[in-house]
Amino acid sequence: MDLIPRKIKIIVNPNAGGGKGRKLFPVLRQKLLDRNISFHLQFSESAEHVTHMARQAQNDGYNVIASCGGDGTAHRALQAMVGNRSTLAFIPVGSGNDFPENLGIPNDLDFACDLLTKGKVRKIDVIHVNSDRYIAGVGGVGFDSEVNSLANRLSRLISGRAKYVLPVLYKILVYQPKIISLQLDNETLQGPVLMVAFGNIKSYGKGMKITPLAEPDDGLFDICWIDPVKKFRLFRFFPTVFRGEHIEMPEVYYYRSTSARVEASFPLEFYADGEFICQTPLLLRLVPQALRVLVP
Repeated sequence: MDLIPRKIKIIVNPNAGGGKGRKLFPVLRQKLLDRNISFHLQFSESAEHVTHMARQAQNDGYNVIASCGGDGTAHRALQAMVGNRSTLAFIPVGSGNDFPENLGIPNDLDFACDLLTKGKVRKIDVIHVNSDRYIAGVGGVGFDSEVNSLANRLSRLISGRAKYVLPVLYKILVYQPKIISLQLDNETLQGPVLMVAFGNIKSYGKGMKITPLAEPDDGLFDICWIDPVKKFRLFRFFPTVFRGEHIEMPEVYYYRSTSARVEASFPLEFYADGEFICQTPLLLRLVPQALRVLVP
């Protein structure tokens, strides 16, 4: 692609980061113009509209599609891009930007603008969920999905890391363990859990390194199974996740696999890339080297 001129489409989520996408638009536009970058920019009207615009952009010949928003915006864009020749770029302005952070892209407009012309293409894995959605970051059932659901409901009132930390602290007080069955390539697990996370990257929730050994292009996704933890211990447990040190604790079991089948005694919500995806039962399958992304 480096030999092919980059035709750039920028999809801006105006509501990302509590309206940050709309507020930063004039600044972003000027930075692009200052760099003499040729681009076409369009605001999204809904989550589904992001996917539609990414698909239409490819039909119109754009070979770089930049997601200007958070992880949810990138998630919606990549639904139209998996397996195609177009490349996903990032302009991180969301409340959670773990996806670009894991690819070495900081939350910096100047850096993101420079990357549109100077970045290189990297192929990464994605995870296919129940044959109808793709995820590229981290997903989970149990405690973390309930936290994600609450964080999304609070997003209009709270921003930054507090959007994730406050729901965690609340759920520590009220959460009840769930019974699930998990079938991996070489393991079958069953029993009560605090949560199970599936990671193609290391972190989610603005820096919580729940699958700290994950790499986005190693042909496997990482699984972090956490047994039920007493509430008092959970308050001590939680800070270790930001350093990835929780995997040393006796309640935590860590695996790698190319597939995972998850079943529960009653439907549990599965959240990934900051979005509600589906309820259990669910089947996850790794699709190697399926998404092209622009990285430093």
